[in-house]
Amino acid sequence: MKTNDPAEGAAPSMVNALNTTTASAPARTTTRSAPTTTARGSGDKTPVVPGYQVVRAPDSGAAYDVPADWTVAPQGTIGGFGEPPNAVAGKGLASEGKGYCPGSTRTVAFLTGSNTSDPGKAATELGTRTATLAYTGTQGGTPGLPMPLASLDGSQHGMFVETKGTVSDAKPGCAKAYSVYTAAFPNDQGNFVMVIAADTGVPHALDAETAKKIFTSIRPLAG
Repeated sequence: MKTNDPAEGAAPSMVNALNTTTASAPARTTTRSAPTTTARGSGDKTPVVPGYQVVRAPDSGAAYDVPADWTVAPQGTIGGFGEPPNAVAGKGLASEGKGYCPGSTRTVAFLTGSNTSDPGKAATELGTRTATLAYTGTQGGTPGLPMPLASLDGSQHGMFVETKGTVSDAKPGCAKAYSVYTAAFPNDQGNFVMVIAADTGVPHALDAETAKKIFTSIRPLAG
């Protein structure tokens, strides 16, 4: 379980914007794709994943979709884990399963950023850092290999990482395992990163394929 619900209202540690450019090729872990043509988003009010709902984050210039039963925080809400300066936080906050067990929210998603230019490294760094902050007292998680990931609208090409870990002192009814899913997409400041921290091994837990579906819905807001 997470040691506490995600903090809201704290200063964001790394919030930056989604590029509105189309990459010429999928990003790799060693190079960044060069932007070529501009692609403005148009589906920020209607979900691109059937049956989902839209999360809009104007400050980050992005929108994404989550399942219909998730709770979407008011626009501008800042959420994340830890306390500044040691925090991972961002906007576009959405969550599911608050209070499913004592003191824990089953799944938390938000948008943030990284100054790291390599998307695979950025996704890995944010995954392990989030694991350490969200699940204090654990080993910090073990990241998997970065995998290429493209948005459904073709405007973004980045890398996906799943960081797994276990919780030795989980409270009754709470998860004894977790995954932090991260997806990083190159932009002018380094990488735009979406983070999903999920308790796993419990009913209604978010799996990797559903996390990828959410990540692939990321898109620029319409101008």
